[in-house]
Amino acid sequence: MLQRTYALTAALVIGLMAVNGSAAQTARLPDPAFLATLKDEPNRLPKNATPAELALGLPRVPLMPTVAPLGSIFTPPEYAPNEGLILSWVNQQTALLTSMVTAITTGDPNSTVFIAVSGTRLSSAQTTLTQAGAVMSRVKFIVTTTDTVWMRDYGPRFIINNGKRAIVDHTYNRPRPNDDRFPEAWQALTGEARFALPLVHGGGNFHLFANREAYMTSLVLGENSNLGARQIRDLYTSYQGQLLEIRDPLPASFDSTQHIDMWMLPVADNKVIISEYDVSLTVPHQVSEAAASDLAARGYQIFRTPGWRSNGSHYTYANAVLLNRLALVCQFNGQPARNAQALATFQSALPDKQIVPLDCTSIITQAGSLHCIVMHVPDVLFRDNLEG
Repeated sequence: MLQRTYALTAALVIGLMAVNGSAAQTARLPDPAFLATLKDEPNRLPKNATPAELALGLPRVPLMPTVAPLGSIFTPPEYAPNEGLILSWVNQQTALLTSMVTAITTGDPNSTVFIAVSGTRLSSAQTTLTQAGAVMSRVKFIVTTTDTVWMRDYGPRFIINNGKRAIVDHTYNRPRPNDDRFPEAWQALTGEARFALPLVHGGGNFHLFANREAYMTSLVLGENSNLGARQIRDLYTSYQGQLLEIRDPLPASFDSTQHIDMWMLPVADNKVIISEYDVSLTVPHQVSEAAASDLAARGYQIFRTPGWRSNGSHYTYANAVLLNRLALVCQFNGQPARNAQALATFQSALPDKQIVPLDCTSIITQAGSLHCIVMHVPDVLFRDNLEG
């Protein structure tokens, strides 16, 4: 279902960039006064497991595997051309989602925002986004039920298999059944092939480059104690065509998810942003410095943004979203110096993108951020130029 937009509200202009020699559209944000009127439902589920969920026991039974894809397999990196993003509208982080959809639909005319939403929330989602100034012709609603906003962790992972887009699915590492079934809803909508990867996994614990190098933390070993590291690496080669490396995580006492996307972000074939932690934060400092040194030795250009823990939450700018001509980057209340440093770093790393700052003060206390609530949908025409 596609909806048409009305006149844009007054909004913050972030900047301009040139694309193919012509002036790009400028991403716009909703009026802050309008955003202040948006309310979330209580009892929001965080990205990490709640005490009640831990008492139930986290999922331990992976999907029954399907035969791995045959022929050419390539997993596009997030910085490659994308058709758009998938989001979940469950009345969590409503102001942030509204800002993201408005920025994307006004700033990147080639992107579609796919929004999973229940039938009971569809009308309010349409009304909110229209009033915010989103371009509704670039929004497609998928009427289905999800449990949480954390689309990165349970959504479909896309591959290009013999020139066609396909899905790789896994068992979500939370007892949230509606979320876990969303990849099947996507398959029903699109007819794309779906391959079941026999792993319990949270999709945010994963990053990759176009050269097939991929990274996750050893959290995956604890969640799949029946498998060894070599077996997990072999699964990623078979199902996604990747050369997986399993790295040390940040301590659970520092980052309750232990996902690699909370401190690392590939931004180009040879560029990566890695959070930087004070030496007093012993293990986070050691883990991030080891990763930065290792990737630098492999020829990657390393960019650093601040990371820290405050009032029980891990604050990070590396959990950002790249989408074609845009880079959506966190900002936090009370952190003007760190905010400015992060924006300057992203601009230095990505001089050809619009850098769109978004208020993540609320979501970061839920153990996640921007990257955690989206799933990239790669351009179906994108090809692996390394094949052959």
